[in-house]
Amino acid sequence: MLRWGPKPREGDNMTEHNEDYWMMKANQGLAWLNENDAGAFGTVLEDTLNLLVASASDATEAERLWGAIRSIAGMLPNSFIKRGRGSSLSPEVQASVDSVMNTAQNVFAPFCEEHFAFLRLVVLPHGKTGGDYADAEAMTQSFVDRIKRVLMVSLKEDRWDGTTENGIPVGITPPAVVEKEGDSEE
Repeated sequence: MLRWGPKPREGDNMTEHNEDYWMMKANQGLAWLNENDAGAFGTVLEDTLNLLVASASDATEAERLWGAIRSIAGMLPNSFIKRGRGSSLSPEVQASVDSVMNTAQNVFAPFCEEHFAFLRLVVLPHGKTGGDYADAEAMTQSFVDRIKRVLMVSLKEDRWDGTTENGIPVGITPPAVVEKEGDSEE
C-alpha cells in the first residue's frame, strides 16, 4: 500500500506514532459526533470510533476500522472525513463549523428548492462567475460555502471562539463597520 508523507527514519517508533495518529482521528470523529447528528449511522459510528480508540496500538486493526469509519461517515453531509490536507482547526472547532454548515444546508435547501424559479432570476453567483445557478442544489451549496467563509474569517479575527448550540454559532460578532473616506458628515 502506498503511503504519502515523509518516510519513517531509522529508529522511529512507528507503533507510538500510529497510536497517536489513530487516537487523533478517533477523537476528531467523536468530537464531530458530539456536535452533529449522524442519524441512523450515529450509534454505529460512535461504537466504531470507540473501538478505534481501544485498538489504536494495533496498526492493522486500526487501519481496517478507519476504512469502515470512512465508508460510513463519507455518506454524511459535511462529515469529518475530508479530502486533501487535514484541517488546522481543533477537532471540536471543526465539528462546530461542520454543525453550522449542516444547519445552513437544512435551512437553505428547502427554501431554494421551493422558490428556485424566482431566486434564479434575482440571486446570481459571484460577479466573476457570471451566469446563473444550474439548480437549487448549486445555489444552496453557494450559500453554505459563503457561511463557511464567514465562520473561518470570524475565527481568524477572533470574533468567534468556535462554540455552537444546536448548530447555531454562539457569541459570533459581526465585523466592525469601516467608514469610507468622505462618508462622514461635517
